[in-house]
Amino acid sequence: MKRSMRLALVLWFAVGAAQAAPRFRDVTASSGIDFLHSNGADGHKNYYEVMGSGACLLDADGDGLLDVYLVTCVGSNKLYRNLGGLRFADVTQKSGTGGNTGYGMGAFAADIDNDGDPDLLVTNFGPERLYLNQGGVFREISKQAGVGDPLWSCGATFFDANHDGLLDLYVVNYVHVARPDTVVCKGESGKLRLYCPPKRYPRAQSTYYENRGGARFREATKSAGLSGFEARGLGVGAFDYNRDGWTDLYVANDLDPNWLFKNKGNGTFEEVGMLAGVSHSETGVALSGMGVAASDYDNDGWIDLFVTNYVNEPNTLFHNEGDGFFLDVSAASKLGPMSLPWVGWGTDFFDYDLDGFDDLLVANGHTESDAERVDPTTTYKQRACLCRNRGDGTFEDTTSNDAPALSTPRAGRGVAFGDLDNDGDPDVVLVNQNDRAIVLENAGGTGNHWIGIRTRGTKSNRDGVGARVEVHAGKLHRVREVQAGGSYLSGNDPRILLGLGRSASVDSVVIAWPSGLKETHKGLAVDRYHLLTEGR
Repeated sequence: MKRSMRLALVLWFAVGAAQAAPRFRDVTASSGIDFLHSNGADGHKNYYEVMGSGACLLDADGDGLLDVYLVTCVGSNKLYRNLGGLRFADVTQKSGTGGNTGYGMGAFAADIDNDGDPDLLVTNFGPERLYLNQGGVFREISKQAGVGDPLWSCGATFFDANHDGLLDLYVVNYVHVARPDTVVCKGESGKLRLYCPPKRYPRAQSTYYENRGGARFREATKSAGLSGFEARGLGVGAFDYNRDGWTDLYVANDLDPNWLFKNKGNGTFEEVGMLAGVSHSETGVALSGMGVAASDYDNDGWIDLFVTNYVNEPNTLFHNEGDGFFLDVSAASKLGPMSLPWVGWGTDFFDYDLDGFDDLLVANGHTESDAERVDPTTTYKQRACLCRNRGDGTFEDTTSNDAPALSTPRAGRGVAFGDLDNDGDPDVVLVNQNDRAIVLENAGGTGNHWIGIRTRGTKSNRDGVGARVEVHAGKLHRVREVQAGGSYLSGNDPRILLGLGRSASVDSVVIAWPSGLKETHKGLAVDRYHLLTEGR
């Protein structure tokens, strides 16, 4: 064989190998994160065993690197400090974050006192716990702060409901269950004990806390018009669906209609879920809502909604039509049909390949640990789904090629998304029932560009939660809102990270702050993060 032909073959195989390399790599073993989740199941099928738990990404010590907080139902939650280079160290005891005495569900971070560092909320089967961050060391202040109702709290979100510059809090409560569970359900033979369905338990009222300043909250569910709504709530997202400048609330309920609480701008809310078309599926059925994601997946300037559901129920994609109404495009987008074999939990929109269109990831896993014995067509452990946005309104399953580590069946629950190594592409942390948490590094290598934005409010809340960020790069128009809560029981990177495709520059970055101030920034470089401060 001629030397030129051999060289060509070597190059061809090298290029093929590079293209075949997965986008996401499992770096759990080398990361130092050795977290093992436990739900404490003892065979009695207590219903609270099926739901948890989540993860939260936050820069706890202010060093510019995202740390990882992981929640377990039974045992100690853990905080891992980011040492750089995707290496982490367990600082739970030193940081004061391991003292949660509840049956752990979720974790969410936000700067509740505007002092410049993220505080931490942990939801539980039992009272939620609020931890105040004091220079990287946390102190539990639940009682003093006025939070911690005794219900089964799951999802939560921080947002500035009344534009006073302070982050308020909405906590979603699920159902009333005794501990231990006194409701007993068995299979058709009468011998196999199973987890009971959610309809066997009374619905609960969720709770809204108004931030009064000084790290103190006032329970204001009734005065805000949010009382009288009892359901089996699990997930929640806060975003401005109608672009009136006020942050609204969307709640995913389990076998109850989902809620969309429209912020009326006067400190109160109005439930408009059915009117807006997001309370039921397109067939008029109330599904088993769990995880919530909100973003502009088609770059038309309006924030859309995605909700994960139960097996044989399609995950739901609601397209924001821009006139106060949403259209269920689950089937047309292909997200609904591809999700039918699985029970979906943690999820979010994130542009993993930086091509300028937000993709999706969904963690899956059945609620019933004996699922195979009850229904041979399903399994307890299920693979996750990485769903790539094709840019034409449809999505494709790219798990086997881009994230083969997610093809391993697990009982997935919470997922947190963020740039753990500050290289400009989003990484992923997943929590799995009675299993190891896993850390996936995004290896990048697409050649696409990106821009990262960290908002700092002055008149608005310091995190800039609720700010609308628009990036214009030629024909590309990208929109994101700063959020503090979402996915399922989990909190994500507080920064905005937007893929730009092949655009090597941006024309402008426009920020609409919760205070009402609108600013335009020009000349911002791509492929780097920018700290943008309100009024400067």
